[in-house]
Amino acid sequence: MKYTGIIMIVLGALIIALSYTTDRFLNSGAVDQNWVQGIALLLIIAGLPTHIHVVGKSSKA
Repeated sequence: MKYTGIIMIVLGALIIALSYTTDRFLNSGAVDQNWVQGIALLLIIAGLPTHIHVVGKSSKA
C-alpha cells in the first residue's frame, strides 16, 4: 500500500512508452488511440496525489 502512487506513475509511463514503441516498430497505431494515452495520463496525474497522501499519512504516525 505504501508504493501505490509510485506504481501508478510508473505504470502510466510504461503505457506511454509501450504505445510509442509498438507504434514505431510494429505500426500498430496505438499512439493515435486517445483512450490509451488518456488512461496513461490519468494514472500519472492520480498517482502523484496518491503518493503524497500515503507518504504524508505514514509520516504523521
